[in-house]
Amino acid sequence: MKLGFIKYFLIGIAIAALVFMSCAEDITGQKNQNNPPETTVFVQADTLNLTQSVQTIYWDGKDADGFIIGFYYTWANNPAPDDWIWTTARKNTFALQITGADTSYRFQVKAVDNNGAEDPTPAMQVFPIKNSPPSISWTTLSTIPDTTFTVASFVWSASDVDGDTTISIFEYSLDDTTNWRSISGIKRQLILNADSGLTAGNHAFYIRAVDVADARSPIIRMPEDPSKFWYVREPRGRYLLIDDFADESNSSSYPDAFYKSLLDSLLPLYGQDYSYWNIEEQFPTSVVQFTQTLKLFDRIIWYTDFIQQSDPHFIGAQVAIPQCRNDSIKIIYTVKFNQGFGAQGNPLEFTPVDSLGASFRVNPNSLYYVDSDFQNTFPGIQLPELRSSNPFVLLGLYGLRPKTGSVPMYHFDEPNSNDDPLFIMIGKNDNTNEYDFVMAGTPLNQLDGNNNVAELFRIIIEDIFQP
Repeated sequence: MKLGFIKYFLIGIAIAALVFMSCAEDITGQKNQNNPPETTVFVQADTLNLTQSVQTIYWDGKDADGFIIGFYYTWANNPAPDDWIWTTARKNTFALQITGADTSYRFQVKAVDNNGAEDPTPAMQVFPIKNSPPSISWTTLSTIPDTTFTVASFVWSASDVDGDTTISIFEYSLDDTTNWRSISGIKRQLILNADSGLTAGNHAFYIRAVDVADARSPIIRMPEDPSKFWYVREPRGRYLLIDDFADESNSSSYPDAFYKSLLDSLLPLYGQDYSYWNIEEQFPTSVVQFTQTLKLFDRIIWYTDFIQQSDPHFIGAQVAIPQCRNDSIKIIYTVKFNQGFGAQGNPLEFTPVDSLGASFRVNPNSLYYVDSDFQNTFPGIQLPELRSSNPFVLLGLYGLRPKTGSVPMYHFDEPNSNDDPLFIMIGKNDNTNEYDFVMAGTPLNQLDGNNNVAELFRIIIEDIFQP
């Protein structure tokens, strides 16, 4: 509160008290003149902390012929009457803003006695604040694979002993330390893409923090090893083939070779090409980078072996696939569920699947037939019957229960059951009203006993998704 009102209010109270006392009894003798109070100021420690911009200050006052009713304080060097702030407290904590490499602040305080008299010689303390440069370091989410597409995400932490709010900007540079660009000091993440200059070839990323006094942190680099770079390759075509299968061998029917051969023969029919991404080897630690990479494409074909709920690739799928579908990206996703999958929560919320059924054993040459609901929903499309390949036995395949709105595609002809399990379905996008997500709970590369999985893909790509 400013001096004007408070000062005269307090003086009024003091005068009223004197009038009351004078009415109570007669006063004889000569009235003594009121003496102003004395003020002292001190800090918590014996010496000032020159590097700390937050200071706790204590003050007090004495009055030889009365008592202290409060104080006025100011940080102004040459204070005007309105610069003084009223308080009845005897301490306070102040955040002193850093405005240069070194900054000095002058604190003044004066006591006020019960007669409204102010200390004519306010107590004063100078606070020399020495600026400290900020610090910056990488988080674990910034570890980057040795090869990426034209998307890279960087996440860092930064701090300043003078207060994190003193970090004004971050300066970053791609491939050198001479051409710096700046972003806000409140950011802790940056995504680079082709528009940011992320082109095919080797790259390195540099960043540093800058505070309000223009002090800079040391530069950090990604990759952290100064002798290494990461390689960027540009996307080929609108299709992305994601290899999430750890085993490329005869026992798994060589899924990499199967899907590559399938797309090599199919996509040129539509003038399309595809990019291949082995996320078993090149999965980014940042889910943001993973999601933004998927969004470089319009169609995604993702095949994986057994998955667990704790698998980081599956966790990434839960985040990335809904965002991709919101961007009208269409997906074929083939998985095998590990034992106990889905015991907690609803990890398949992002898929057309409501829940898992029982586990089944699929012997060689077993039939997968088309569900009648699919024929009714897509009357002009004739799906081929599929058969499991020889000589492989598929163990631990879980039947799928569709969500409302999902359309069953293929059932397994289980000879020992009256309720044949559903293994493949297609989901509908609520936003676009298009069927955009084929989900298979069985490896499609091992259902080519009739040599017609390529025909199934042709129908999905041409008749349902449209190339």
